[in-house]
Amino acid sequence: MGIRSFLTSLVILVTLVGSADSGAVRAWQGRINIDIPLPVPAIELASANPFATQVDTIPRLTASTPPRKVDVAGSAIIAAYIDSEGDCGGAVPLEVPFPGLTRALLEGTSAGRFDPAMTGERPRPSWPVIEIRIEGTVKEATVISQELALPDPGNPPEPIQAALPPPAGHLLQLPAASWDELTSLAHPRRIKVRASSSEPVVSIQALVHINERGNCDQFVPIVLDSGLHRWLSGYLASWRMEPSLLNGQPVDAWVVYTARVKMKLSSLQAASFRVLADRHFSPS
Repeated sequence: MGIRSFLTSLVILVTLVGSADSGAVRAWQGRINIDIPLPVPAIELASANPFATQVDTIPRLTASTPPRKVDVAGSAIIAAYIDSEGDCGGAVPLEVPFPGLTRALLEGTSAGRFDPAMTGERPRPSWPVIEIRIEGTVKEATVISQELALPDPGNPPEPIQAALPPPAGHLLQLPAASWDELTSLAHPRRIKVRASSSEPVVSIQALVHINERGNCDQFVPIVLDSGLHRWLSGYLASWRMEPSLLNGQPVDAWVVYTARVKMKLSSLQAASFRVLADRHFSPS
């Protein structure tokens, strides 16, 4: 250490000792005054529908053409009980994309062939969640009834899912390994799902956006089978409307569309399938 550095350190040490001896107020002896403001009050806002706008008139439908021969597709999600031999002991539908498809899904999955789940080299019974891609065609459709209404300003819309049957009672008693016990998931070798042609009457409700030119350019499904989105999109594209008016001028507006439509569906069948590794299921 140089002379200059040594003298500097000595001066600092003497200063610190002198301060301690002088009875200076230590940090823990001091009093710290901190002003704490009154809590900021929370303001609760009433629920409001962002799709509701102020207009003088509701849009009026002047012409429309239900599309024919529309190829449609959707994903069915199903949980299947696969025992340690690779046999399916039953299934539970979680999402169904078309009306009248549930029975065919259950029968096709139960008759499928599977590799069982494994813990190391040991096969285990389990509940894999399987996505099945279903394809078909809407041959033609007839609109039985339809109406337009302005959205309720106080109630935001919420999509409504169709009710599905609960697991059959015997499935609740079957032993199954938990997901975190498995080193590999059960995997389908073959699943064949086929539903015959049908003519269901479909309920539809959606928020539709009518622009100032009288065209529908957006929609939000509320009640609609997911596999029929493409058909509804094609139908809405055919609409010709008188737009809403505000102070005598055409303006954009959202409206609630409610309808019942009779459709002629071709046979629906599975095009592909895969296990969803990020979804788990327990019948209880």
